[in-house]
Amino acid sequence: MDKHEDKPQHSRLLLAIDVGMKAGFAWFDENGTLIRARSTRFAKRMTLKRALPSILTEIEGVTEVVLEGQGEIADIFKKGIQRTSLPVLQFSAEEWREDMLLPRERRSGQQAKAVAEAMALKIAHDSGNPPKCAYDDDAAEAVLFGLWYLRHWLNK
Repeated sequence: MDKHEDKPQHSRLLLAIDVGMKAGFAWFDENGTLIRARSTRFAKRMTLKRALPSILTEIEGVTEVVLEGQGEIADIFKKGIQRTSLPVLQFSAEEWREDMLLPRERRSGQQAKAVAEAMALKIAHDSGNPPKCAYDDDAAEAVLFGLWYLRHWLNK
């Protein structure tokens, strides 16, 4: 059985989402340990709307959600999450990248994404939950964004 299928109980469980029609998802426990990360591509906005409830319950016990992204697609995510009464906060990529990546690592979006992929793999291995294959940039950015949120916002 896969580790994420054991469904351990957590007092707090964060879901970080890199929003988009191709979105990244990362789940963290109350200790900041990465439980799982993945991405998915939605063919249509309606597909995204229909999939969101199952994503929110994919790992049982999500207690809060953070979104990285702006615009119409981010609004679809936010409204869908708000319907569940889960707390949701929204940030921009520039906010977390400034803290998590060196200036030379974020000279371009493409460069930041490549660095994020390598960093997310290390975080997953350090958490004891290495992925079966490398993360794409959406899942990797969800991992880094979630870790940034945990480090900088929950402790304030």
